[in-house]
Amino acid sequence: MTAAESKAAVENDRAGELGDVLRTLREIHGVPTGGVVAAIEAAIPAAWSQLETSPPGVDVKLDPETGELLIELTRVVVLGEPTTDAEISLERARELDPDAEVGSSVRELAQLPKAVAARAARLVKAAIGHRVREARRERLEGEAEASRGLLVSSIVERVEAGTIFLRAGQLQAYLPRDEQIRGERLIRGRHLKVVLMESRAGGGEEMLQVRASRANALLLRRLLEAEVPELADGSVVIKAITREPGERSKVAVESLRAGIDPKGACIGPKGVRIRSVVAELNGEKVDILEWSTDPAEMVARALAPAPVSAVHLDQAAHRATALVAPQSLSLAIGKEGQNARLAARLTGWRIDIRPLGEDS
Repeated sequence: MTAAESKAAVENDRAGELGDVLRTLREIHGVPTGGVVAAIEAAIPAAWSQLETSPPGVDVKLDPETGELLIELTRVVVLGEPTTDAEISLERARELDPDAEVGSSVRELAQLPKAVAARAARLVKAAIGHRVREARRERLEGEAEASRGLLVSSIVERVEAGTIFLRAGQLQAYLPRDEQIRGERLIRGRHLKVVLMESRAGGGEEMLQVRASRANALLLRRLLEAEVPELADGSVVIKAITREPGERSKVAVESLRAGIDPKGACIGPKGVRIRSVVAELNGEKVDILEWSTDPAEMVARALAPAPVSAVHLDQAAHRATALVAPQSLSLAIGKEGQNARLAARLTGWRIDIRPLGEDS
């Protein structure tokens, strides 16, 4: 910028502050500087048009670092006194351009009129407010997408019509009835581990809400991964998992490294690891069993804690018949058939349980 241009540029005591505001919007609120600069540069011509019936052509340049505004007006040369702001006298025009003629256009640097500045400020405030909200929503959407399926810590904020609303970092999450552990009492201020699922548009300041779950089997998987180093480093893998939230779960694990007991690794020394998981699940029973590629062996293990004497497979019907001692029959079936039901889900086989010695 030349010395003449510098002198003609808008002298604004708040220019430096405007530069600071732009940097703050970019660094703290995540608003791209270009978007804010464009909003300011567009607001000034718009404000001029609102205040003047025949406004001049207005070209605005804003330095995003210093906040300095450079305004250039384009006016039509007329003979005699101008009647609108869009006109300029021939005498004044030739001071700017000696070759100016009536009917031609000339450009000149100008200061921003106070009335235009005030109107532009309102337009800019609205535009920037909108961009801040957009930037925040985009940031939250990115965080929600990055957190999908992950275990997060949250705090219960309120309960409305059976839905639990949580704060998980910067995210607003909600826990509908079907994602809650039945019988679990959740009160305001309680810390809670959840997995985050899909997100939806929120209302008011919430902007975005993420569906959370405590009932999904993924929660149990993530809790085990957080407690068991061998799962985290890939030495042990979860092959199958099924849950009846708040009541009982079954998890089949396999070791990929020689010398590691997958079941023992998940249970932990003196059961410390599995106890931590069970405590987070409000006392839900978790059966850990070792995976087997032999379907009969897998069915027998899945019916734990009941001892199984033998398993006969009907490959065509994909049905397994498990034989247990009569005294173990109720244990194998479980309360209201729960143990047998979970075993069937875990293995993918239809399971019939019969007492040992009964004719088949």
